[in-house]
Amino acid sequence: MVADTLTELSQRNEAFWIGLGLLFAGALVSSFAQISNPPVGEVLGILGVTVLAVRLLVGLYEILRTSAKAGRTGYQEGKRDN
Repeated sequence: MVADTLTELSQRNEAFWIGLGLLFAGALVSSFAQISNPPVGEVLGILGVTVLAVRLLVGLYEILRTSAKAGRTGYQEGKRDN
């Protein structure tokens, strides 16, 4: 179980760094190559923002899912004690 958790955590961290790298690469490419067709810098930037947004949404989903599960467990334990 610990190995599964560490693997998931490293994959989430990798997605963050990939998204951040794409965002910065897009900014750098845009500043050096003003005219390009298609605008490579903008495409990289949009891709980076998309990866970061998906990563954020997945993180929020995991937090809410864990909170809901803990709330249900606590509620069930509270009902058993009464």
